[in-house]
Amino acid sequence: MDSAFKLQTGQALADPCLLNAGDSYYLIGTGQSRRPRESGLAFDLYQSPDLLSWKNLGPVLKLPEFEGSREGNYWAPEILPFGGKFYLYYTADSFGNPEKRFVRVALAERIEGPYEDSGQKLTAEPSIDGHPAYANPAEGYLFYTGNEGNRNVGQLMVDRLITPLQTANEPVKVFPEETVPWEEGPFTWQHGGSTYLFTSMGNWRDGSYHILVSRADKTGGPFQRLTRADGNANVLATHEAEQSGPGHNSIFSGPGGKTFICYHAWDSGHTGRYPWAAPLEWVDGFPVAKQ
Repeated sequence: MDSAFKLQTGQALADPCLLNAGDSYYLIGTGQSRRPRESGLAFDLYQSPDLLSWKNLGPVLKLPEFEGSREGNYWAPEILPFGGKFYLYYTADSFGNPEKRFVRVALAERIEGPYEDSGQKLTAEPSIDGHPAYANPAEGYLFYTGNEGNRNVGQLMVDRLITPLQTANEPVKVFPEETVPWEEGPFTWQHGGSTYLFTSMGNWRDGSYHILVSRADKTGGPFQRLTRADGNANVLATHEAEQSGPGHNSIFSGPGGKTFICYHAWDSGHTGRYPWAAPLEWVDGFPVAKQ
């Protein structure tokens, strides 16, 4: 595992979140279909002892009950272990309407679920790609992207988490001096006393998708964008046949305590976005995926 490798889940899995819990690794993502519809369940959860072989534990989220929820889209799940429980943050909409698209959260006693929705949206304005980050048990934040209908559409936002189930409803832009075309898939990681924020830009449909990183002294920011010494700002951007448009990542501790990045990329036939993992090498404070 000294270079990038494809995770053998047997199917496409976009927006992958990979974490280790107990003696296993767990992987969850958007999956091939974002529309569970009448099944009443969403998000297959995969388990592995070694990152090489994966077992599908089946769907773990019980769909929330609100108008249009059975005809909506579901994606970008992320699991947070906190206080002896497990929280599943995800995006859902009503009847597929982008202006009725919000980050939600569900709760379970076990990582394997089932997860029950909290019954409320986490943001007042439309949002996608929620990522929870705790500096300590009393200080948490929710990072997300403003969706269509949000006054800050396409911009990264951050709000305080009063509890894992509730924000302060005081969102601010992560980069207040900027207005970008679109930035999504936030994920934070602690390294060397700093908080690193990984994000994705470009078009997720093609090879322009890529991963950037910024750094802050505190979990809630302010964040400063980083570049390598040669001016390259990409953590991972490749257009090779097997990995086109890599992005929407998570970070996890892998074998030997090494830091790994998990991300999705289009296959050569452009049939789907599949999960990959690669070790991260820290070069002068900049994380670079080893390929």
